[in-house]
Amino acid sequence: MSKSQSSSQSSSLVLTVTVAASLASMATLGLSYRWYQKQRKEESEEWERRRQEERTGRIRAEKKLRNMLNQERHLSEQNSNDEYAMNLSTIGTVVSPYTKRMGTPRQGALVPSSRGYIQFTNSISPEAVDGIEEYSHIWVIFQFHANTSLATSKKSKIRPPRGGGRKVGMLATRSPHRPNALGLSLVKMDRWEPSTRRLYINALDLCNGTPVYDIKPYVHWDIPGDNYDKDILRLPDWVENKNDVLPNVEFTESAESALLEHIEENRLAPLYSNKDETSAEGAKNTLLEILAQDPRTSHKGVTKNQRGSLSGVETYRILFCRVEIEFTVEESGATVVAIHPYDDQETIDTAES
Repeated sequence: MSKSQSSSQSSSLVLTVTVAASLASMATLGLSYRWYQKQRKEESEEWERRRQEERTGRIRAEKKLRNMLNQERHLSEQNSNDEYAMNLSTIGTVVSPYTKRMGTPRQGALVPSSRGYIQFTNSISPEAVDGIEEYSHIWVIFQFHANTSLATSKKSKIRPPRGGGRKVGMLATRSPHRPNALGLSLVKMDRWEPSTRRLYINALDLCNGTPVYDIKPYVHWDIPGDNYDKDILRLPDWVENKNDVLPNVEFTESAESALLEHIEENRLAPLYSNKDETSAEGAKNTLLEILAQDPRTSHKGVTKNQRGSLSGVETYRILFCRVEIEFTVEESGATVVAIHPYDDQETIDTAES
């Protein structure tokens, strides 16, 4: 081999190595750039998620502050001319599976399987509740804290859900929107735990986090239940209207399996704990009773989510503990088609407390 041929081969080898190194560098640069883009995208998505969480929290806080200021101003104006005005302090808070107003029963007796408890404050001595377990039912006096209307509202007539569009005086109904946002609910006693200051109750219609001002034992003169003497107790016809009751409620196989999984994961705790063998049946029965009353809105101006309408391809959702119940409504009744996890910080804080 001549020197010229050897030199040519060496040059070709150097060139090949140089090209290969360049290609490798370009490939590494390309991978680095794609990794950089992926990192930037993930960082951007994380920043956007945090921004949305911060914005949601800020809106909630602003809304609560605005309502509180408006209510305080309204009460101050009222109380200045009212010698009997009084300030109330809470004695406890309700823990219930109803995390939002939608899906909360209109009356507790319609959902007898429901579970909850009143967590008394430290200012209430357990001795003050001693003897309550001797009663079967109690009255709970509470605040409609989830109201969205302001205390300054001057509305005096409303359309009750079963009124068929008829307007009646606000004080002639059991509407939560009242001059004073006070409620009275009859619940069934389960048990009293002095060590935890928890009064366990059933058949409740109270949102999670409801402030409680007082409780009183139910006595036999209060006539609970549906079996009353119509010659003694008189009611308007629209109160007895049951046209909004769904004829049947059922679970799909996948929805029922999902419910069991969520109970096992303790997403329905502390009310339906995975340590309680009655939780699966109890939670299912409660949901059957809630949906039988058609929890969708009764407002006539709403085109979607209207009580009495049929689903078609649309599904509806209500929240229950830390899950979202998805259901459809047909002529035959309601069907639970899916149950999804739902994480709301307020709900998590309550469940873990």
